[in-house]
Amino acid sequence: MYIIIVGIDNTGKALANHLIAEGHEVVLVERDDERAKSLAESMDALIIHGDGSNTEILRDAGIERADAAAVLTPDDNTNLTICQILKKFKVPRIVAMVNDTKKKDLYIGLDITAAISPVTALVSYFKNALVQEGSRSVASIANGNAELLEVRFSNHKLDGRKIKDMGLPGGVLIAVVYRNGEVIIASGDTIVKKNDVLTVVTRTDVVKDVLHLLRE
Repeated sequence: MYIIIVGIDNTGKALANHLIAEGHEVVLVERDDERAKSLAESMDALIIHGDGSNTEILRDAGIERADAAAVLTPDDNTNLTICQILKKFKVPRIVAMVNDTKKKDLYIGLDITAAISPVTALVSYFKNALVQEGSRSVASIANGNAELLEVRFSNHKLDGRKIKDMGLPGGVLIAVVYRNGEVIIASGDTIVKKNDVLTVVTRTDVVKDVLHLLRE
């Protein structure tokens, strides 16, 4: 894939290195002169020095043939402008970093592939790691209103029940059951067994109830 990354902080650099290692062709757009020079000296990628919200700079980066783009500048207004330009040039996959969570709806309104808030994701992850024993938060989604969790099922009272008969709260979906090395894509008729690892999509406001039910 031909991928453009705009805004190269530590996150952008790490992302670029991973993509390059996987064999993707990566172009980096960086506004800061010193950072652009440093990147050119340390990375095996084309570095474009300039403002990523400038259409001509994005043309220099190859926007017309890009398969995907990541927009990672620290300014939401800049990110939104860049996303609009990328949409105009019909870049198939656009992922943007949301700096101010209050502006996430603006990104969603652009109908891009993903708008990711590092703050929301990290807060959710640390919170769950601190207080939710026996589970792991994989991701915070839907602007922090939902969670993707991995939970080891230990409620002996529900051992051997079908998912549809477990009495899960509304707004909860068990998507995957992992058992003895086997991955089972779950449905309502899937039977859960003690020590299964369940991948659960749940509304944030019922996480506590879900964990209580699965680990009672």
